[in-house]
Amino acid sequence: MSRFKSQDVEESVACNLIPMIDIMFLLLLFFMLSADMTQRVTEDMKLPLADKAIEDPKEKEGYETSTVNLICENDVWFVKIAGHGYPDWGHLRATLDELARLSPDPANKAGENFSSRAIMLRADSDAPYKEVQRVIQLCSTVGLYKIEVVAIKPTPDKV
Repeated sequence: MSRFKSQDVEESVACNLIPMIDIMFLLLLFFMLSADMTQRVTEDMKLPLADKAIEDPKEKEGYETSTVNLICENDVWFVKIAGHGYPDWGHLRATLDELARLSPDPANKAGENFSSRAIMLRADSDAPYKEVQRVIQLCSTVGLYKIEVVAIKPTPDKV
């Protein structure tokens, strides 16, 4: 028999959630500030190799550039601009027309609707030329005439 009688102590086993909520808010704040909130401009694609490619100068000539990606998904070629896909060429034309109207060329004469905006066309290396040509023609019909086609220089081991 024991000499001392142990006392029965009642403990409250309630969980305190306030510190956990504080930690969750801190994590949420950290992930929101560290995440890239901008729309993705470029798509993951295999660009064509061009051994005669000339690198674009880094200085701008007073015009904005929009990136247009020509990609294939499920054997269908379509265009993506700023993360938005345009499988319908009518909607693509409306979007390109809106881009052209946002920055008209200051040298336009009466009745001309040329744009000072440049288009950087990124096409997959497997893209048929007729699709690339279709995008270029669509750009020209809405007044976008500054079109840059993106290619990569081959590494010395691939030449």
